[in-house]
Amino acid sequence: MDAISLDDESLDIKATSYRSFVNTHPGQTSYFQPILDRLEVVPSRFDIQRSSIVVEGKSDYYVLRYGARLLGRAELPILPGLGAGTFGALAALHVGWNLKFLFLLDSDRQGTAERDRYITDFGIPAERVGNIGDFVEGVSAIEDLLDERALAAISIALSLGKVPSKGQIRRFFQERLASDNIETLSDGFKGRVEALLDGLEARLG
Repeated sequence: MDAISLDDESLDIKATSYRSFVNTHPGQTSYFQPILDRLEVVPSRFDIQRSSIVVEGKSDYYVLRYGARLLGRAELPILPGLGAGTFGALAALHVGWNLKFLFLLDSDRQGTAERDRYITDFGIPAERVGNIGDFVEGVSAIEDLLDERALAAISIALSLGKVPSKGQIRRFFQERLASDNIETLSDGFKGRVEALLDGLEARLG
């Protein structure tokens, strides 16, 4: 027993908060994988019969989930992508398997170009791929749903003292969802996110 025992000095175990780890190691997104493996966690299977909204990234995903919770609605089936140009495989499945996807892209130059490419190259019906500005006037990206009052509320919550960056905005919504702390950031934000959700639900059918 003595031979296989470890001295306390040989152990180097440190506990750190999630926020501190993310700030120090922004690229290590799977640091918890050994724990999941040990617990034998298996991802659920993708339900291909379910209608889904595919958004550009995690920021869109968290803001839309937050908005749905804020408005007391059933959460939409949202799938986060890795950018406007990364939907090729899903676009092919959408057409080949006759899936009911709705692709939501930013209204910037790349988002508009990718929308046209998915329609032309993959044959996706025009009503199944759109830009966020189609649903909310004057909005080019998900962060544009936030007016000055909402941005100020996020800045105060994160103790920033300045306008939050895109990454900080994403972190705010992620943490608020995890802690079930949902509140109205501003009437402007609430109205815009409601208009976007209404449009997405109507388009998804």
